[in-house]
Amino acid sequence: MKIYLKSPNKRKIVYDILNIFYESDEILFADSGDLSIYDKKISFLGKSYEYENNYQLKAILYKILAKENSYTSPWGMLTGSKPSKLLQKYNTDEIKEKYFLADEKINLLAEIKNQQEKLSFKSNDFNLYINIPFCPSRCQYCSYPTLIGTNHDKSSYVDLLLREIREINLPENLDTIYIGGGTPSYLKISDIKRLLELINEKFTYQEFTFEAGREDTLDFEKLKLLRENGVDRISLNPQTFNENIIKATGRAYDLEHFLEIYNYAKKLGFIINMDFIVGLVGEDANSFRENFEILKKLLPDNITFHALARKVGSKYMENNKRGSIKEALKISDDIGKFVKENSYKPYYLYRQKNIISNLENVGYQRENTAQRYNIIINEELENIIGLGMNANSKLINNEKYRNARNMKDYEALLDEEISDKNKMIENYKKWI
Repeated sequence: MKIYLKSPNKRKIVYDILNIFYESDEILFADSGDLSIYDKKISFLGKSYEYENNYQLKAILYKILAKENSYTSPWGMLTGSKPSKLLQKYNTDEIKEKYFLADEKINLLAEIKNQQEKLSFKSNDFNLYINIPFCPSRCQYCSYPTLIGTNHDKSSYVDLLLREIREINLPENLDTIYIGGGTPSYLKISDIKRLLELINEKFTYQEFTFEAGREDTLDFEKLKLLRENGVDRISLNPQTFNENIIKATGRAYDLEHFLEIYNYAKKLGFIINMDFIVGLVGEDANSFRENFEILKKLLPDNITFHALARKVGSKYMENNKRGSIKEALKISDDIGKFVKENSYKPYYLYRQKNIISNLENVGYQRENTAQRYNIIINEELENIIGLGMNANSKLINNEKYRNARNMKDYEALLDEEISDKNKMIENYKKWI
């Protein structure tokens, strides 16, 4: 669709609504178009619609395009990444009326709120995120700034991390620790060992998660090391159990080894999360149901279903690959049935730009095993300090900091990065 936009300041507002109905490469801003947005007027197919403010602009534009495309999004005109935060301002009836949400999404938000209220959080508490930016290969859907393959000195990176951990002036008692990436389990066992030992020397915590997403980077020895050093949660992320689909993304696949790792991890007492992606190229609702058959047997403690968001930097975006919108909607319906039948409860949710079928990412848990860190970061309930290349920090007083996005700058600027974050922490203590 071609769009004329008089005011560039309204570009994001207009794009976000258009993106509910059209793919990003179908949206073209031009000097003239089928749709024209003026300061107080929308013109479409010879009809004019008046609006007074940005809310009215979004609401009227959504209704116009919903009629034009014979489609209403279950999320209505809502485009924000954290819709559950609306429950801090409005009740469910107000959200439905204001943003045109379907009952199913209203009920989902209400259930998430119910699950989160079972846990308690303290806004002045601190959490630690540690980024391990290495992966054995790049999956075609991935846009993260990771370092691929064996030609990187991962041990030298751990040296830098250890220095950052030693010199960061965090409280001794943390709420949660999360080691993510990348693929943290791609590190050598000796590097994992010295990382965990220093963390345990310096901090105590309620929850410790280690992202062990790829089974091809795991063995029994690494799992045992993690458990012996305080890690109580891991993520094992198949993304899909369909061999042809996952191999086409450039990711290794060995179901037998995955099941061996999973069963040993359960034996060791880990709380286990599994990630799955809705919208992988070539996967339809029929093939996705194979995931449910395996999941019924395994019943991991947590499952996160991600709706694929195509992003700049991914091979999917570069090569104009995309999953089926219609099949993604069918899969989403099937997920709803699966989680209900198997006693999973939703406990956190977030959304992204360019997300397939305007869906969402939802984390589910069984038997009261919700992960604190996921709730904290998505609802912005406590302070998070990020260490490592490209790691983000955000405090409750809205101070933010981001470490350098590439390895060369991260190493060169390490003194400054440590000092800046320590100043943030000190300023926060004064602020409270």
